[in-house]
Amino acid sequence: MGRKKTKSTGPPPWTQRDETLRYTCYLAAMVAGGHDLSRMPEVLAPFPPANADDERLWAVGQFVLSDFRALGNGSWQVSTPMVFGTGAVGLGLVAGSLIGGAVAKSRARAAAQAAAVPRWMPIERGAVYVSAYGFYLYTPQVFRWRWTAMTAASVVAPATVHFTGDSDNGPVSWLLQSDYAELVFVIWALNQHPQHPQLVTGGWLPQGWLQHARAHGKEPDAVAGLVPALPSAEVSVVTD
Repeated sequence: MGRKKTKSTGPPPWTQRDETLRYTCYLAAMVAGGHDLSRMPEVLAPFPPANADDERLWAVGQFVLSDFRALGNGSWQVSTPMVFGTGAVGLGLVAGSLIGGAVAKSRARAAAQAAAVPRWMPIERGAVYVSAYGFYLYTPQVFRWRWTAMTAASVVAPATVHFTGDSDNGPVSWLLQSDYAELVFVIWALNQHPQHPQLVTGGWLPQGWLQHARAHGKEPDAVAGLVPALPSAEVSVVTD
């Protein structure tokens, strides 16, 4: 009997997230190449851009901003009612009260200890707007960030960038999650840190995404030190 033929499922579908990454590559190539950006499609916002007189917003998407913090300081307090009684029934109630109080205290202590462990906690949600000069977080309060205010940044996961910077309230270390997180990183790096290892190696793009784009015929143009070139898709056949 012959083997059953395995049906080819093809590449995963092309999504809006993929289109966002493709647009990010296009904008990054325009900035890296020093091209005229005045004719780039403009995104309108409910607030006026304030980083420069000629500032134009390029993109807008949803975001979640997180801070590394603890929910509590480890302290805890439980109030349990005291039960008094005599006889078998009364003593049983007292014993039950003591056991219940001990369990409640144990749970409160464990919860307090867990809350004292720092973790990434969402602190803001809204829309992020990106331009050549920085980005804005609209919550609907407007938080403006110039590229010069960011002291470091790295893409730590797809659609996630960790950055540090100097805010109006002092130094911050935040996690920005958005489909445009890579755009925030790459435009900042091109402006402030062109030798960032993720930038020069193309490591800012999700692993395997370029191959995914090629499979759909939407591979962005290679740009030296920005978007790496994939090996040729042609396969040579060696015959005896």
